[in-house]
Amino acid sequence: MNKTFSIVIPVYNRAAIVANTLNSIAKQTYRPIHLILVDNNSSDNSLEILNQWKNANETDDFTVTVATESLPGAAAARNKGLHYVDSNLLAFFDSDDTMRPTAIADYVEAFTENPKADIVCCNALYHFINGKTRLFHFRNGDILRNHIYHDTLRTQGYAVCTSFFKKCGAWDDNVMTWNDWETGIRLLLNDPCVVSLGKTLVDIFMQESSITGLDFSSKAGKWEVALDKAEKVITNSSHKQKKSLLRLIDYRRIILAAHYKKEGHTELANPLYTQVIQHSKADLCMRLLMPLVYHYTSIGGRGAATFIDRFL
Repeated sequence: MNKTFSIVIPVYNRAAIVANTLNSIAKQTYRPIHLILVDNNSSDNSLEILNQWKNANETDDFTVTVATESLPGAAAARNKGLHYVDSNLLAFFDSDDTMRPTAIADYVEAFTENPKADIVCCNALYHFINGKTRLFHFRNGDILRNHIYHDTLRTQGYAVCTSFFKKCGAWDDNVMTWNDWETGIRLLLNDPCVVSLGKTLVDIFMQESSITGLDFSSKAGKWEVALDKAEKVITNSSHKQKKSLLRLIDYRRIILAAHYKKEGHTELANPLYTQVIQHSKADLCMRLLMPLVYHYTSIGGRGAATFIDRFL
């Protein structure tokens, strides 16, 4: 008999589109599934839509829990959903994306074939508003470094053993943006066994009403919380490459500062730039590279990580 697989989805003002996500999960070839939906203070009728969908689609081997979380933020809603998980395997997902029909079956098969696995990852196809697409490959190699650079463990791109996820501290309610990035760092610092499927199992859709927004300045201060938390957990870790990882956090800071400047907000950029330069006082390589990265990115340059990784 198959074991139940849990899926947790936070929902905030997605009444018009959440059914697309839910229908893609109902079409999964794997059973049994426990789908856990957490409405996070929606001001539209999302909660009503979730309950209607539950009533229309729930079966004996496809159970649906609808919960609410008043504390704002996807992290808080995911933690509320985690409270209802009683299975060994789970995946977190977003309310505006879709799973391909075999996604959960492929995850479960990978865990079955790799009993020591803590995390199983997939590729994702990103759909831009203008109709263009981009394939996000899971990056093997040094997964932690790749994640700090590129957000390898994005919310939609992996399944995880429930016990391992809880051991790593679950979601941080104080991290309102880049929470999957910060959570991924904590997961990877715990040295998990990671399996990459090499398959594209999810489709991610850019939305004009994206929770994280389409710019950086409008959520100034929230990105910095994630960066500071990541710096703290790395500093407190026993990772043998701690110094190098902290360099990467400052690289992310300088990139954020450059985006602020590009968006015309030097008042937001300057404190971050100064912070990185102060951190680099005793590090000649960083003192030389970070101003170059800042200038290159602030004028629209992309892919700085490709050129400087060998030095960091």
